[in-house]
Amino acid sequence: MHVTEVLSGGVLPVIAGICNGLCDKYRFVVVYGIRFDTPQNLDEIFDSRVKLIPLKSLKLKMSVKGDLAAINDIKRCIKEERPDVVHIHSTKAGIDARVGLLGCKVKKYYTPHGFCFLRKDQNAVKHAILKTMEGTLAKMCDGIIACGKNEYEEAKKLTKKVYLIENGLDTNFVDIAEKSVENKDHKYTVYTAGRIGPQKNPKLFNEIASKLPDYKFVWVGEGNDRNLLTSENIEITGLLTRQDVIRTTKNYDCYVSTSRWEGLPIALMEAMYLGKKCVVSDVEGNNELISDGKTGTLFNRLEDACAQIKSDENHGIEAKKFIIENYSLAKMCEKYEKVYG
Repeated sequence: MHVTEVLSGGVLPVIAGICNGLCDKYRFVVVYGIRFDTPQNLDEIFDSRVKLIPLKSLKLKMSVKGDLAAINDIKRCIKEERPDVVHIHSTKAGIDARVGLLGCKVKKYYTPHGFCFLRKDQNAVKHAILKTMEGTLAKMCDGIIACGKNEYEEAKKLTKKVYLIENGLDTNFVDIAEKSVENKDHKYTVYTAGRIGPQKNPKLFNEIASKLPDYKFVWVGEGNDRNLLTSENIEITGLLTRQDVIRTTKNYDCYVSTSRWEGLPIALMEAMYLGKKCVVSDVEGNNELISDGKTGTLFNRLEDACAQIKSDENHGIEAKKFIIENYSLAKMCEKYEKVYG
């Protein structure tokens, strides 16, 4: 059983990849919260053998009443479905499920997809509180499964029960979606993909676009901070299915990530596999995938990002090869089978 409050963004393809890749060997149940960006076509994304259970009570916002309701609903699902393993994803579900399932004999694993205490938009006091919380919660499960090397190193500071299983990309899914769109003549286009919020740093994306008025910029996604994208050369697509994200970006040229922190970003993996020029902020997760000057370029300053976008240098061929060799869905599923087994 997978439990998550956020079945969208980069978490969705990871859970779907595990379930679809291993459903010949395991029965899977996915318990998830409902958000504004939860896809409406989940039954098309998951194998028909995967049981999907939406929980209205499982929300991102913290509240005593809401969390107690979520804990009771998760317990009910455990009782009804009788799983051997519960794999919990992301911070909020990580709190509710690990606390709520204390004393439950089922095996429990947790993947943070980016530890909450590594966020760059919180002060030192909150950082310390969240790290202490994660350290305490780490004792309430059978192990943390880190989705990337940086996350693995942070997890080892919290507990000895740590596994490294890097996110894998379903390249067959990407190939099918990409091949349904023809190559077209177009204006050179710079894009990013993800929720428009603090993590993705839309303010910096807007500043880069403002500095390069002759380039077309596209933000593939939606979010509460869309008001920060004011430059006239920025287009916002709104929410798209994952297939449509790949189809839409087929005729885009340069992927830019202005993220302030990351786990191990699937959107960047997709861009690399599609052979895009990748210009990304030098933060954990991004710099795990991008080797500066080899599979893309890293930046720390606005001026450097602009210069790299304007440069003719493109490492798309090397980037695609790197993803194929190191981040395949098959490798990820093989490692998960060993842990679950």
